[in-house]
Amino acid sequence: MEILLSYWPWMFLLLPVAYLLGWLKGISFKKSDNPARTNTLSSDYFKGLNYLLSDQQERALPVFLHLVQVDNETLDTHLALATIYRRSGNYDKAIEVHQNLIAKPSLSAKYRSKALLELGRDYLAAGLFDRAEGLFNDVIKNGFYEQQARQYMLDIYQQEKEWSEAIKITRTLIQNGESKLRTLIAQFYCESSDQYFQKGDIKQAEAAAKDALSYDAGSIRAMVIRVQNNVALRKFKDAIKFIKRIEQTDAAYFPLVLSYCITAYRELGKLEELIEYLKWAEHQHSHLSLMQPIVELLLEVKGEEAALIYIQKQLALTPSINGLASFMMLMNKQEYFSSNNHFQKLQHAVERIRQKNEQYHCNKCGYTSGTLNWQCPSCLAWGEIKPLTGVMNAKN
Repeated sequence: MEILLSYWPWMFLLLPVAYLLGWLKGISFKKSDNPARTNTLSSDYFKGLNYLLSDQQERALPVFLHLVQVDNETLDTHLALATIYRRSGNYDKAIEVHQNLIAKPSLSAKYRSKALLELGRDYLAAGLFDRAEGLFNDVIKNGFYEQQARQYMLDIYQQEKEWSEAIKITRTLIQNGESKLRTLIAQFYCESSDQYFQKGDIKQAEAAAKDALSYDAGSIRAMVIRVQNNVALRKFKDAIKFIKRIEQTDAAYFPLVLSYCITAYRELGKLEELIEYLKWAEHQHSHLSLMQPIVELLLEVKGEEAALIYIQKQLALTPSINGLASFMMLMNKQEYFSSNNHFQKLQHAVERIRQKNEQYHCNKCGYTSGTLNWQCPSCLAWGEIKPLTGVMNAKN
């Protein structure tokens, strides 16, 4: 088994060669129909194939490039050769093969588009996005392989963070049947919304967030943005509606909007109602720890005694590092503890442990970070990073 694992990359690269062998086997059945053609193949294609199978790609390339005849049957041979070069990182050689194909006058419009598509993939793999984009646009204009070309253009726009272009092309893909991209286009609208918000254009940011939810009604990110926007627009009741929608959809993300929640209730003069809501949310979602904000609000609204009673009760029911941090924060308000150097060091250590426990985890590749990324920096998947909470956090 270990031997097989060590050789698997080479096996993967030989897949196109296996395809060539299958193609040649098919050609052999046509000998009686066209013996002259078979002789041509024997002297040219078999020579090139022999170089490929001997791992002499440099010698195989000129053999295939100088073949005059390229038709529907022999095209796949050239494409397979170029694929071998691209997968091994020899982009210049792959480009040379595809450019040679495009120059052949005997190539039909459909197969010319195929060669253009593959040439665009060569430039994309080499990081030459402008050239790749131009070729993919040509493919779309030709009317063949349009969906594939748009998919590759979408890769370019994501890498270059051109969200307006990414939205346009994803809309077309969805209209042509790619309904699974609805959650992806919602992420692009959210990226666009963030850009508008950073420029101070809150209304456009809100419009983009609405568009995101029109494609993906369950997008937590779009809801978070709408909370942010509504607070900025002083539409506090609307902000609270989306805060509660987040809590009901996936409470693990509730801490992301907690500060907005406090601001909204404070501006509406409903802090006591907020305290009761946070207590209820903490009871409903056992993985949520809202002790610290509740303690701070109790101190502000009802005084130290009410805060102390609450924290002692909660620590007895569900001991946690967050609860301990909240209790120490409360004790620090007393002169004896606030002036005690040992207590201060202990409180600092507990706070560091609490902050270390606040992590985010990618469900697809396992990437873990102390900050939330809507697109995983490791595997580039969208919407797969979630807060580590409850039992998951304890295990990590």
